[in-house]
Amino acid sequence: MNKNLHYITFQTFPMFSANTIVTMKKLRYFKMKGYEVSLIFPGRSEIKFSEDEILDFYGVNEKINIVKTKYFLPFGKINFFNKSSYRISHFLWSLFVWLRYKSNEVDPNNTVLFTRSGWVLCFFSYSKFNIIFECHKFSKLTKLILKLLRQKKNCGYTFTNELLQNSFELSKIQKNNSIIVPSAYDDEDFTDTDHIKNKNEVIFVGRFTRFNKNRNLDFLIEAFSKDELKTYNLKLIGGPKNIAEQLRNKVKENNVENVFVLDYLPQAELIQILSKSEIGILINSGEDMHSRLHTSPVKYFEYIRAGLKVLAIDFKSHRALPYSEQISYFDEGNIKSFVNELTALSKKNLMSYPDIYKYSYGNKVDSISNLFARLEGLEPPTL
Repeated sequence: MNKNLHYITFQTFPMFSANTIVTMKKLRYFKMKGYEVSLIFPGRSEIKFSEDEILDFYGVNEKINIVKTKYFLPFGKINFFNKSSYRISHFLWSLFVWLRYKSNEVDPNNTVLFTRSGWVLCFFSYSKFNIIFECHKFSKLTKLILKLLRQKKNCGYTFTNELLQNSFELSKIQKNNSIIVPSAYDDEDFTDTDHIKNKNEVIFVGRFTRFNKNRNLDFLIEAFSKDELKTYNLKLIGGPKNIAEQLRNKVKENNVENVFVLDYLPQAELIQILSKSEIGILINSGEDMHSRLHTSPVKYFEYIRAGLKVLAIDFKSHRALPYSEQISYFDEGNIKSFVNELTALSKKNLMSYPDIYKYSYGNKVDSISNLFARLEGLEPPTL
């Protein structure tokens, strides 16, 4: 089986975002599984970072080859027509990389490709490379590209849940080369030490906005101002800093004494706080289809690995999560529903999540590695 893996992406590194953190964690685990790993992305940042600086930013000690391509396209260089410049730049950059691979004679018999870019998938499907596309959300463009590739046997697909997979009209070939791969937790962040849970300690971890839109955290602040929740504490941990400051101001202006807004914390410190918390919150705005149907939050898997009970807004995406029957749900925008579900959940015993290891990064990478083996015509160790 090929052990040279090239991850080709239109992301920017280093950047403090959930997407780039997840990407680096996956690549680190591929390296630990014996792959020679290369990360290829556009060098559009005005600040020049060395390979070591990028790896250090993500706390990666393993050797990953960092390849920054030359970048002269408009997205990231101009501050207007961002959507249009992104689409044009993404298309042209993907075409440039594809042509570069053809001219550089990278051996497709010795290299496998991995991407979250629909355009990269599209171009490289017309090559001898085996390529896996990780699909995180639905878009009309992705639907069109997958429709064009219905008969391509060198393409594999991962989807965050069955709802996302079923939103595309996949051929028999595509279905056979597809797997469901939800988000994961990093087992190295956790220990098996039992922590005493702080009663009525509630936590939300993550970015305070999603796709530059409100994440309904104002709703949580209002809910915790109610008399019924005076004996509960809520910690909001994340960023960016300007949104964190806005939330702190709102807490102060409304004299809410049991809500604490913290900036991003080092992972080790965050895990310690998680391990001592009782309940983790999943909340988003229902205005976004991805949040309602297809999201697979990393924080959820960290919550359950830390042994937290989970209270989630009642979206189909949350009901599609593993152990969803153990999640408590509240109605969007309904404070009474939230208060009732939270107080009821706090009275329940701690949750048990059997076979939680299945949702570690190590196991996730094994599943993707098996899919590469399937594309190569090999019998994977497990399916």
